Amino acid sequence: MKTFYWYDYETFGISPKIDRISQFAGIRTDENFNIIDEQMFYCKPTNDCLPSPEACFITGISPQLCEQKGMIEHEFIKKIHAQFSTSNTCIVGYNSIRFDDEFTRHTLYRNFIDPYTWHWQNGNTRWDILNVVRLCYALKKDTSLKWVYDKQGNPVFKLDQLSLANDIEHANAHDALADVHATIAIAKIIKQTQPQLFNYSFSLREKKTVASKISLFEPMLHTTDMHPAQLSCTRLSVALAYHPEYNDRVLMFNLDQDPCVLLELDIEALKTLTFTKQSELSKEVERLQIKELIFNKSPMFVPNIYKLEPKIIKQLNIDMNQCMQHLSFIKDNQLKIGKIVQDLYKNDQKHIALKEVDQSLYDGFIDNTDKRICNQIQALSVHKLKEFHPKFKDEKLSRLFMHFKARNYPNTLTENEKEDWFEIVQGRIQTNQNGYITIDDYLQKINTMRTQHPHQEKLWQQLEAYSKLFF
Repeated sequence: MKTFYWYDYETFGISPKIDRISQFAGIRTDENFNIIDEQMFYCKPTNDCLPSPEACFITGISPQLCEQKGMIEHEFIKKIHAQFSTSNTCIVGYNSIRFDDEFTRHTLYRNFIDPYTWHWQNGNTRWDILNVVRLCYALKKDTSLKWVYDKQGNPVFKLDQLSLANDIEHANAHDALADVHATIAIAKIIKQTQPQLFNYSFSLREKKTVASKISLFEPMLHTTDMHPAQLSCTRLSVALAYHPEYNDRVLMFNLDQDPCVLLELDIEALKTLTFTKQSELSKEVERLQIKELIFNKSPMFVPNIYKLEPKIIKQLNIDMNQCMQHLSFIKDNQLKIGKIVQDLYKNDQKHIALKEVDQSLYDGFIDNTDKRICNQIQALSVHKLKEFHPKFKDEKLSRLFMHFKARNYPNTLTENEKEDWFEIVQGRIQTNQNGYITIDDYLQKINTMRTQHPHQEKLWQQLEAYSKLFF
C-alpha cells in the first residue's frame, strides 16, 4: 500500500550541520489522509554543542526535558529511519526539503546510517507542502486557502498563521505533533479545493517527471522562495542550460531581467553579479537572477506558458511584452547564452574538505567497503562496540566513529578518547570553532532573552544550568 509519512522536527537551532534535533513527530496516512499511525518522541542532548536560547524559547523545549524524556541520538534516528524506509512511502512535511530533510541527512550521517536512500529506494519519494501552498497562492489565490498578509500587504506562508486563518486547530504551534496535524489539514484543503493542482504538484515529487517537463529556452512559471513574496514567489522564467556538473538540475533565468548582460560582461563579472549578495553590491547594480531548479527537491513550476490569464499576470506583476522580448533575444542567442551560463556554474576551485568531521556530510559519498562497516556498526551491542576497531578506507570516518561513541555511548571510550573528546568539545564552546556557539555568546543570549521575556525565568535557569555540564 502507498502511504504518506508526514513529519516535523523541533530543533535546538537552525543549522542542520551544527544544531541538534530535540523533538520528532510523524503521522502515517493512506492516500486519502486517513491516519494509520502516529508517533512523537524526543532526542537526548548530545552534550557536544550548546543549544540556541532563541530556539528553546520558540519551542519551549529545554535540554533537561529532552534528557528526561528522550532517547540517545543513535536510537532516535534509527527509529525515524525505519519509518522513512518503509516501502512505497512519500515522506512529506512543511518546509521539510529545505529544513527537516537536511537535519535528517546530517543526523543519519553522524550515526553511520545511509543519509540518502530513505527517500528514493523501494518506491519511496519526498514532497514538501510549503511550495505547493505558494503555487496555490500564485495560481489559485481566490479558490484555495484563506491567506495571511503582513503589514506591507505581502503574503505570509508560515504554518502557524495559515492554520489559524483556515480554522485549523493549532494551539501548540512549534510542537512537532501539532505542526504535523496542521500540515495534513492544509494539504486536505488544497486537495479538496484544487484537486488538479494538488495532483500536478504531487507528480513533481518524482525526479523523472520533473526532468520530462523541462524544455530549454521555453518559458515557464517558476515558484520558489528565492522570488519575493510580494511577487507571489513566482516569476516567468526560462531554463537556459543544464548544470555543467550536476545532471539533476537546470539553470533558470528570470525573464524580468534584460538578458543582454549575459553577452556584454565577461565571466568573472557575471560571477560577481550572480554569487554576491545584493546587500554587498552597489545600490545601482542589480544582482543577476539565475536560480537552480533541482529535480529531486519537488520544484514547483508550470511549463510552456505563453498565454496567461490576465488576473494572474496582474497578480504576478508580469510585463508580458518585455518578457517575450527578452525570451526572443535568448532564443536568438541560445548557443552562446547556454555556454556562458554553464561556464558561470563550472566550479574552477577544488572542494575543500571540512576539518570538522561531524559536518562533512557533503564532502563525498561513502564507498561500498566503508558502507559495509557502517552497516556492521548498526548491529553491534554496546559491549561489542567498545571492542570494535573499524578499518575505514576514509580516515575521517574513523574520527567520526569516536565522536559517535562519545555522543551515544560514552562508556565505550578509552581514557585517551575521553581526553580527546573533551578537547574537541572545549574547542567548540570556547573558540566558536566551525560555527558552534561559544559559552560566552550562549550566556549573553540568555541574559538578553531574560530581559525581553522575564516570564520565562525557569527556562533561562535551565539553560544556564545546562552550560555547567561542559566544565
